[in-house]
Amino acid sequence: MEVANKSNRNPLDRVLGRLDDLDEVNLGILVQRLARERKLLETVFDVIRDGVLVLDEKGLLTYSNQQGRNLIGLKDKHTEKINIRKASPEIARALGMDRTQDPSYPEVVMREMQISYPEVRQLRIYAVPIERSASKDSEAEKAGLAVVMTDFTEELDDLNAKIESEKVSSIMDLAAGVAHELGNPLNSINIHLQLLQRNLKNKDQGQKMEKSLKSCIKEVQRLDGIISHFLKAIRPSDPDFKKINLLKVIEETVRIREKELNAKKISVSMEAGVREPMIHADVEQIKQVFFNVIGNALDAVGEKSTIRIVTGIDDHYVFAKIVDQGIGIRKEDISRVFEPYFTTKKSGHGIGMMIVHRIMRDHGGEVGIDSKEGSGTIVTLNFPRKSIRRTLLGSAESDK
Repeated sequence: MEVANKSNRNPLDRVLGRLDDLDEVNLGILVQRLARERKLLETVFDVIRDGVLVLDEKGLLTYSNQQGRNLIGLKDKHTEKINIRKASPEIARALGMDRTQDPSYPEVVMREMQISYPEVRQLRIYAVPIERSASKDSEAEKAGLAVVMTDFTEELDDLNAKIESEKVSSIMDLAAGVAHELGNPLNSINIHLQLLQRNLKNKDQGQKMEKSLKSCIKEVQRLDGIISHFLKAIRPSDPDFKKINLLKVIEETVRIREKELNAKKISVSMEAGVREPMIHADVEQIKQVFFNVIGNALDAVGEKSTIRIVTGIDDHYVFAKIVDQGIGIRKEDISRVFEPYFTTKKSGHGIGMMIVHRIMRDHGGEVGIDSKEGSGTIVTLNFPRKSIRRTLLGSAESDK
């Protein structure tokens, strides 16, 4: 049994276990070898285009590659033991550094955000907790975070063009799917209209006629929904910015989903940090955002569950968090949730979160996803406290 335990130990543990048996010469050889291997790994990481940061449980930076230091504005001599809260408060806030030791901290965090220091850049951030090796009688403890940062600032300039080109290549597939969806209700309407035509000759068939009419109306409404969803995906409109109360928009959207929520006996808990969180936005587009996100939460949870919607204000954003304790998102899927036509649902078209991402981007906002498979998902929607229109006008005037 003891031999089996030794074989399960990782190579580093086995080396460290032999340190007491090494003489001074062999110990020096081992140190030189480890130094060479560290230098090799640092060279490899420094040529990677993504920024890499390793943080301990207190948020202290224990390792960073060259791109990581560039992205958060650190010089080489300042990288040792500096706290991420000091080096980059924006990233620290996005990662939720104050709750990394919380057992409910997600197993993977994804953010798309804008940082303002050392220069304005758009970053895509993935963070995964690091765990200490657990002993036989204890659970693994969180030892910090591994953070990977991708700078996609230049990509944004071409993003709309890329999305349009993707739509051109895939619109035929989507259109074929819509055509198939339209076929079934059209056949149903046709049959019921034929029955109505026959029953009109018989005055005693009023009850059957009423039933057929209700079926026709239901199928027409279904057709209208399919067509509206299709048009929103392929023909996005520019936002009509107005000052709106975010809480009222959320409440109206929940009412729209009320029938589906009641069918699964799901309750919605509203937790408002402020009475009137005001934002500058297109009210209909923001309703669409919450309609899609709440719909995903509704699909993810079981019956008699609760969906929490938490709103509040911080220094930069008015935010809303949609929290569910559903099935969660797999690690390998979380980076694809905004891709057009990607879905893990049997009946989904895979364009709901793509629409959410586009609308939030058009509003100068951010979407964050924290998820743990089997535990649930938190979708964070950040709306800028300053109107994006005023920001654009201000930058235009400063260029004159």
